[in-house]
Formats: sequence, C-alpha cells, structure tokens
Amino acid sequence: MKVLLNDAEIDKTLLTLNDGLNYGRFDIDNILIDNYKIIISIKEFIQLIEKEYFEIRDQIQLDDEQYNDTSEFSSINYPSLDELIIKFPQHLQEIFTTYFDKIFFAKLFTNSNNPDFVINSTDKISIINGYFEISGRTYSKQSI
Repeated sequence: MKVLLNDAEIDKTLLTLNDGLNYGRFDIDNILIDNYKIIISIKEFIQLIEKEYFEIRDQIQLDDEQYNDTSEFSSINYPSLDELIIKFPQHLQEIFTTYFDKIFFAKLFTNSNNPDFVINSTDKISIINGYFEISGRTYSKQSI
C-alpha cells in the first residue's frame, strides 16, 4: 500500500480521518488543502472492509424488501464485494463513498497518534492495474 500527499509518498501515520458531520466541507477561511491518494491492492481492500460490506449490504437488502424501496445495491442485485469490483465497477464509487469510505479510513489509519493532515473528502475511487486508487482532499491540522 502507498499513501501519497500531493504526489509524494508519505507515512500513513501522518494522516487521520475527519469522522465528523462536516466531512467533505472546506468552509474554513485560509485552510491549507492538499490532495491525497491511497493505492492499495484489491486483496488488501477486500480484507479491510469485507465483513462490514456484507453486514451493510444485507441490512440494506432487508430495508429495501421491508419498505419496498430501491438502493444502489438493488439495481445490481446485491452483489458480493468481489462481484461489485469485477462485474459492477461503475457502481463502486457511489457505493464506496455512500457507505464505506469512513469505515475504510478508520481501519486504515488506526496508528495515527499525532497526525499532521486530516482526510476530509473522498473524491474518486478507481481500479487501475489491480489496485484501488482512492483520492480526495485533506487539510493541515496546523492551518485550523
């Protein structure tokens, strides 16, 4: 796995997650914003979130059936995580950013004792040459 900040590889302990309700908002004046990218193998990605994926997918399926509703999952028949990645990559970004990005980051950045940067958005997720590339924006803890 690689973690990059403005295209330079960094130690992942420099990052943490904004797990607040203001995730995705950058409405503070004079905040220093940087771009991050996480490159992780598909196998590592699956190992990190597979358990939560099935729990959330199954709960959404129950809700959809109980309330005669539709979801991102219902349109692709509630696939396994492997199937989502292989057969439905076009749905991956929406499902990941709606349900799993914060879970993923919380698991990935468990050893960030005194981080310098805070992940505050998930802008893009793609699969390139067998690796997930997850990118977005951070802000510097020193700029707030």
